[in-house]
Amino acid sequence: LFGLKMPMVSGRGLGHTGGTADKLESIPGFKISLTEEHMKRTLRDVGCYVTTQFGNIAPADKTLYSIRDITSTVCYAPLSCSSIMSKKLAEGIGSLVLDVKSGKASTTDSYEQAEWLARMMVDIGHGMGVNTTAVLTEMDTPIGHTIGNSLEMIESLECIKGNGPADLETIVAVQGGVLLCDAGVAASQEQGEQMIRNTFRDGSALDKFLQILGNQGVDKKTLELLKKGEYSEVFAKPEYVENITAEQSGYIEEVNAMALGRATVLLGGGRQLPGDVIDPAVGIKLLLTKGDQVKTGDILAEVHHNGKLSSTLRTRIEGAFLIGQNRAPIKRVLAVVKADAPTVDYEDYRSQH
Repeated sequence: LFGLKMPMVSGRGLGHTGGTADKLESIPGFKISLTEEHMKRTLRDVGCYVTTQFGNIAPADKTLYSIRDITSTVCYAPLSCSSIMSKKLAEGIGSLVLDVKSGKASTTDSYEQAEWLARMMVDIGHGMGVNTTAVLTEMDTPIGHTIGNSLEMIESLECIKGNGPADLETIVAVQGGVLLCDAGVAASQEQGEQMIRNTFRDGSALDKFLQILGNQGVDKKTLELLKKGEYSEVFAKPEYVENITAEQSGYIEEVNAMALGRATVLLGGGRQLPGDVIDPAVGIKLLLTKGDQVKTGDILAEVHHNGKLSSTLRTRIEGAFLIGQNRAPIKRVLAVVKADAPTVDYEDYRSQH
């Protein structure tokens, strides 16, 4: 889209965080591992690919990445920085936009730590000649309404069809807008965001994504089903779906993304040890989220599982929802970090660019 070439070397799930590769592999037939020749041909003919590390692409990071879970270093900022930037710089890109999370489910302890990590990565990218920008986003609350590989892929497809949750669409539009500005395609941040949103409405984002999937092994029948939204014919289905309900009336003041992320791992949707097999069907679907009004007995969430929902785990999931009398809407996009400039609140950045 927009004449840009977008290579992507992604990682797998780490700790409570989901991996792009794992999510895409929930689509039957998708091949995440590509040869160097396939990548070059894909950039020329399709304009985008998604792959994982292999061969001489950041080989040290591949080893470190696999052991960070079991050495309690998932949240260690210098390792996060080196892991992310080694893969991005290996892509040979000219512009880069980074989504840096701040909040309970991020890999940083505070907003200040998230800003420090963002600044570290921006400075490295800038020093290597890549026009690098970081966008700080809130991660106390789950993005959108789903946690889990198949569930998140369905939600992502709905987003690029223009039917996704508002916060998810905003994050995609803001970061895409920054990239279009940095690449000289858009004249302003506002214009860049609108260009991204337009691709959701006119079908071009969906068409490009389906082209990427087809180029990486997904057959035509599956692509047609995805385009029609017949997801039950494509994705693995859980054996059980159980409801989590509100025990009191009021407003949802908090949905603890870290608690729900860890719960999804225990359901089988993530790895506790390197080599663990992920169950793409399991996860949690939010029917209500932070800021919503609820009544006693309302369904807050569905837990999709294949027999691993113990009473203890169910209690943990129930405890992720805090209901009170104060309405607390989500502010998802926080600030923008660029090289040789102070961190700017997103709304100020948008009005200035």
